[in-house]
Amino acid sequence: MRYYTGDELGLLKSITVHETSPSEETASVAIKSWGKINREEGIQILCHGVIENRKAIVAARQNGRIDFIDPNEDGKIITKFTEDSIKVNERNKGIFIGLFANDRTLVTATDGGTVCYRSLASEDPEHTVTTLTLSPDLCRLRVHTKEHHIFACGGKERDLSVWDVNAHSSGISPSITSKYTRNKKDPPGVIWKAKNVKNDFLDMRVPVWITDLQFLNDDDVSKLVTGTRHHQIRLYDIKAARRPVLDVTTGEHPVVALVRGKNSNEVVFSDTVGNVQSLDIRTGKLLERYKGFAGTARGLAVDHQRSLLITVGLDRFLRIHKMDGTRDLLQKVYLKHRLTDILIDTDDVESINTVPQVEADDELWKT
Repeated sequence: MRYYTGDELGLLKSITVHETSPSEETASVAIKSWGKINREEGIQILCHGVIENRKAIVAARQNGRIDFIDPNEDGKIITKFTEDSIKVNERNKGIFIGLFANDRTLVTATDGGTVCYRSLASEDPEHTVTTLTLSPDLCRLRVHTKEHHIFACGGKERDLSVWDVNAHSSGISPSITSKYTRNKKDPPGVIWKAKNVKNDFLDMRVPVWITDLQFLNDDDVSKLVTGTRHHQIRLYDIKAARRPVLDVTTGEHPVVALVRGKNSNEVVFSDTVGNVQSLDIRTGKLLERYKGFAGTARGLAVDHQRSLLITVGLDRFLRIHKMDGTRDLLQKVYLKHRLTDILIDTDDVESINTVPQVEADDELWKT
C-alpha cells in the first residue's frame, strides 16, 4: 500500500509498504521524497485530484501556491495555481483551511474567509473562479465528497454552517433553495446554520471554536460531526435541529483532527497531547485508544478496505494501526520532518524496488 505525506519543509513523500508482510518487523518499505526544503513552501493540506486526465496529488502550500503533482513521474508538477489571499509575512500569515479537487473543480479556502471554486475544465482556470467571502477566523472547511457544490465550515466563534455555492452564484435566497434554512437574514448560499448549545450551569454562554469537521455519509449532506478547541465532539443532523443532537466532552485537551471511522457511526480523533481515540456517535462512548504517539497527530486517514488507521504528526512518524479491535501497531516509519497531512493511494501498487526498514532509515540520515 502506498501513502503520501506532506511536511512543514515543503517535501511530498511517497511511502510504500509491502502488502505481503505488513505486520512483520522486517516489512519492506520504500520511501521517495519530492521537492526541495523550503519552509515557506511548507505543505498544509493534501488531497487527490485529476488534471489533464492524469491523477495527481494536490498540495496547498504555506506561500499560497497549489501544486498538482504527478506521483507516477517522480513528483513532477503538472500545473499550479496561486491563492492571492495567502501572504508570507508576520502581519498577514494566512493559512489554507480547506482543499478539494476532482476532474472539473478545484476548491480552496483560507482562514480569512476566502473560498474559491476554480473550473479546471475551462481553458483559463485562473479566470474562471467563483469566490465567496465568508467571515474570518475560520479553522476548517470540508467539501462534500459527491455533492461538490455543498461545503461546511466553522472556526473561532464561527459555528457550523453549510453552504451551496450554486445558490450563492445565482444570488437566490437560501429560504427558496433549501428546506433546512429558517433564517431569512442569512446571506445567499447558506442552506443551514448551527445554533449554539444552551448556556452552562452558571448561565454563561458556551464558547465556540471548531477545529475540524466531517460529513458522515457520502450520499447524504445532512449529518456532520465537529471537533472543538474546547475538547467537544458534536453531532449535527441538519434535518432535525440547529443545535447538536449529540454533545460529548472528551478529556481535557483540544481536538486537532477528525476522521470518519470504520463506518458512519464511528469517528476517530486526535488531541494536542498525542491521544488518538475512536468514539461511537450513537452513544457518545469512547471505543478505542491507539497508543505509541509522542506528539500531536495532525493527519488521520482510514483505509476502509483493509481496516487500517494511518496517522502522521509532530513526532515525524507515519504509523499504521489495525482497527479490528486489537489496535496493533503494524508499521512505524520515521520521515525526518514534522508531518502535516496524510493521503492513501487506493490504486494497486505494481512491483517496486523495496528496501528494508532499517536501510530506509539509514538512507534518510545520509541525505
